[in-house]
Formats: sequence, C-alpha cells, structure tokens
Amino acid sequence: MKKLLIILSSVIAIYLIGLLGLNSHAVQDRLLNTGLQNIVNNTDQFLDKQDSLKIVVCGSRSPLPSPGRAEACILIEAGDDIYIFDMGNGSANNLQQYQVPWTNVKAVLITHMHSDHMADLPDAHLQSWIQGRNSPLKVYGPEGINLVTKGFELAYSADYQYRNEHHGEDILPINVAGFNPIEIIDNELIANDTPGLEILPFVVDHHPVNSAYGFKVSYKGRTVVISGDTIHDGSVEKYSQDVDLLIHSAISIDIVERMRKVNTMPQLDKILFDIQDYHTTIEEAGEIARDANVKHLLIYHSIPTPQNTVMEKVFFRPLEGKFEDYTLSDDGTRVVMPVETNDIIIDQIN
Repeated sequence: MKKLLIILSSVIAIYLIGLLGLNSHAVQDRLLNTGLQNIVNNTDQFLDKQDSLKIVVCGSRSPLPSPGRAEACILIEAGDDIYIFDMGNGSANNLQQYQVPWTNVKAVLITHMHSDHMADLPDAHLQSWIQGRNSPLKVYGPEGINLVTKGFELAYSADYQYRNEHHGEDILPINVAGFNPIEIIDNELIANDTPGLEILPFVVDHHPVNSAYGFKVSYKGRTVVISGDTIHDGSVEKYSQDVDLLIHSAISIDIVERMRKVNTMPQLDKILFDIQDYHTTIEEAGEIARDANVKHLLIYHSIPTPQNTVMEKVFFRPLEGKFEDYTLSDDGTRVVMPVETNDIIIDQIN
C-alpha cells in the first residue's frame, strides 16, 4: 500500500510539473516552434528513397454528404513525380494537410467535367503557384477542358492580380498564373517526362456526360487503373486485366433505394433515382475485379459512402463469394507498390 502511494504521488508530481511547465513562456515557445517545424517541413509522406508506384486517396466520396471526406481525388506518385487525377471539393485542403510538394506535381488530369471532380482546381492553382510553379498549371481533360480553365481564369483574374501586386513578381509571377489545358485523346498516352511511366486514357460510359475517361497507369512493372465514373460497359475490365490495383467508383442500389424510401424531398428522390443508371454497382465492381484477375480492389467515390460499420457491411454485402480482396478507401488511404516486387502495402497517411 505504501509503495502504491509513493508511485501515485510521483505521477501526480510529474503531472503538476508538466502543468507548471506549460505556463512557462520558454516551454511554450519551444513546443510551438517544434510543432511549427513539423507543420511547415514535414515531407515524409512523399519523395521517399524507395522507388515505387504510390497512390494516395485525396478525396473518397461522391457528391452525397459524408462528414470528414472530400470529393473525388486520386494522387499517384511515380518515383518522385506526382500526378493528380480529379480535384473534387475539399481535396485541395487534404493535399495541403498532407503537405504535397507541388513543385513535384507534373499535371492534374480530369476524368470528366462534373463539379465533384474539378471544383478545387482553383485551389490547386493557388497552392502550386505559392510553392513556385514556373509555368501555368497543366490540366489534362476531356473535350471542353479549355472552357473550364478559361472560366476559372476569368473568375479568379482579380485574385491573380491582387496576389501578384501584393507579393511581387519574384514570389508570384503573373506570367505563370492560369492553366495550360490539354485535351485528352482516347488511347493516346499522356505526354510526360517521368522515366518508366505510362498514363493511358480510355473512354468510359457516363451518359449523359458526353466525354468521360478512365486511366491506366503503369510504372516499372506496377499497374493501377482508375475507373472514373462509369457504368459497367466492359471498358474498365478490358484495361484492368492482371493489374495490381483497381480503383473503382461504385453505387449500392440497395442503400440508395432505402434512402429514397425515407426521403421526403421530391428533388432528391428524382436525383437518387437518376444516379442509379450511370454508375457501376458494387456487385459489378467486384465482378470486374474478379474477371480481370485484379490483385486488389480499392473502392472510392462510393454512393453513398458508408458512415458506420453496419452501413459498410450492407454496402459490401453483394461482394460476398465474388471478390474478397477489397478495401473501402478513406481520405488519406495510401497504397504503396514498390517496383521489382509484388507487394501491395495499404495504410493511412499521417
């Protein structure tokens, strides 16, 4: 009993000393400086020594609300070069929190021109400009991408001017403000200067969207396919044969129909009905992964995104007995595939 009291007294004493220390300006300053150093200079998430194909989900949800998640965004790092596929609402904030080194970002690629896949392009422009981008931000997209970027440039023209005048030409040169839009051509490799990297766009069916793409990315023997938004028309399965990772959007018809039954808004009921005919179901996504001999299936842009364990179990129920090697992505889900191995390492970015 006496020994226990001595231990308890020591713990209390250490706790009180800690509290007193936090009231010391010197201790506060030291802790704050250490914290700020970690915030400003933490590049450990990227540019590591291991040569790999790395994927980070920077936005995992569809337009249907899901707390703590951004809309569609996938970052792919090949070696030290970074390419970002889609920039949905909230994704730029995630990229900033992950401390993405924008000087290593070679391009943004847009699968199709729904707002939840491109709303954060202006913030990507600003962050890359601040970090020293030396030319207009390169954006690949479907037919009409030039109209999108011109629209953003017009909307933000005053912002460009104010920031340039405030910080000066040396920090934010006006000649690199804006975008460099490049139209994607079906089955034509995306030009890049990353050794060993191929980015192949392919047409998918997201009617009434008249131009939508998926992408197959290959880097030194490691492969990943991004479906974008599409029905199951055979295109994703064709390009996913034997790939290491398939990143696929998916809808649960079961849960969406349950949402319709409890919904009281006529407009939402119509939208929930309409979205069922231009997305791949979760069952179909599993069948695609199985039939294409995919090593791992990563679900993103889930409709709706499961918000608890029960909802997740119901969402994935159609995959039972069809395909078992799958993961529901969250914002910050990271997949690392080192070259010259078959490893697929899945964790969560810090």
